[in-house]
Amino acid sequence: MKKSKNQFSKILPLLTVPVLVGIGVLLGQQLGNGQVIEVAQTTNQAQAPSLAQVENPPDADNDPFIGSEDAPITMIEFSDYQCPFCRSFFDETLPLIKENYIDKGLVKFVYRDMPLTSLGHTDALPAANAAECAREQGGDEIYFAYHDLIFEGENKLGYGTVQIPEESIYSYAKELSLDEDAFRECQEGEKYYDEIAADSAAGRAAGMNGTPSFVINGQIMVGAYPYETFEQVLNDLLK
Repeated sequence: MKKSKNQFSKILPLLTVPVLVGIGVLLGQQLGNGQVIEVAQTTNQAQAPSLAQVENPPDADNDPFIGSEDAPITMIEFSDYQCPFCRSFFDETLPLIKENYIDKGLVKFVYRDMPLTSLGHTDALPAANAAECAREQGGDEIYFAYHDLIFEGENKLGYGTVQIPEESIYSYAKELSLDEDAFRECQEGEKYYDEIAADSAAGRAAGMNGTPSFVINGQIMVGAYPYETFEQVLNDLLK
């Protein structure tokens, strides 16, 4: 049985990372197993994060990915389509990770959903469902093409948390030449709400309390760190 939007919002935790743009501040956050991980509060200054190992960290599940299946590093992002810090990661950091690690077969990058509806990100859940509906028709390549259109569309609307217009959800499907009737049925039927809820629950069980959050070879890193920080982490894992 699918969950309604109201039912879904009740099971999501209050997950957020406060960010002070332009100021390099770290905030200690408690993980579920008692370990503390430092959370970056800026995308403008490199920080040296402490990665936390937790019991039973979230895996890639059957979620969409780019990169080589056999890459030595698996990097899983838990993200919210309306989170401005997730958008910053998409705009500023992911392209460089893709160029330098994903495209070279060094990183398998997986996207999992954690829409923060409890923070008023009411468009993040239908956007996540829409991306899954796109994937249903075209696989992971189309999923990420749709994912990109969501964030790029927000960039045109302004800074911070912006709405994702319902008409955009359907225009993106048309832009990608999807079967519009099948897409609409999938979207209006909230087909993937259970899948999205399972993603959120997996992140919550691991003690993640903000977006974007990452599981990198089983270790958790929470925060909108700049590229240089990921570069340091990834290079250390590749040694």
